[in-house]
Amino acid sequence: MTELQRHIEAALSRSVCGGWDRGFLESVLEQIAKGKTLTVKQKQTLGKVLARNDKAAQTLHDNWSSVYETEYKQSALVLAAYHTHQPYYKPMAADILANKVPERGKFLRMYENKYSKKVLLQHAATPKYKAGDYVRPRSSFDPYRHVEQPTQIAWPTQNSVTKNFLKRGGFILSVLADIRSCAKGAKRYKILPVGATMPVIVEERFIKISR
Repeated sequence: MTELQRHIEAALSRSVCGGWDRGFLESVLEQIAKGKTLTVKQKQTLGKVLARNDKAAQTLHDNWSSVYETEYKQSALVLAAYHTHQPYYKPMAADILANKVPERGKFLRMYENKYSKKVLLQHAATPKYKAGDYVRPRSSFDPYRHVEQPTQIAWPTQNSVTKNFLKRGGFILSVLADIRSCAKGAKRYKILPVGATMPVIVEERFIKISR
């Protein structure tokens, strides 16, 4: 067995090696066993995969559960609330919300994602408005796209509540923790429109104080 084969076998013996990395290493090992020469690109990729699955990576993998619980879990829950409404990280977001520890590599890719960083900034931002404030929709507010209902209600009722908010504004009942957008002003408010018995949810960027 060559030195390269031993390195690959060692990586495959570690639990940190999984998914695409494991499949790639098994394929390379099979090629070498058949006497085939690796391409330049395969050699470059092999170096990166072996580095991702070395002894140091295994140590990080072994300690991940405790590191996740102490350093990342709160941020993970914020991001999961956002990504559960987006397609790419939706399965992992569901696992996080189910109190499962996500796979380290995939989680860190989500955590470092530019949209995730914006979501965490919006979550940490101080709310512009508070409970009891009387607000109205801004001119940018679209009643068909920029309003949520906290519960499922019939369309005629939903339409009536939204129209009340458009015409008369409403009073903020609470600031919600979940962030559903990575845009500036993405904090969400539960608002009771004047003359309505059911609240609506609107993002900060679409409302303003009514004097």
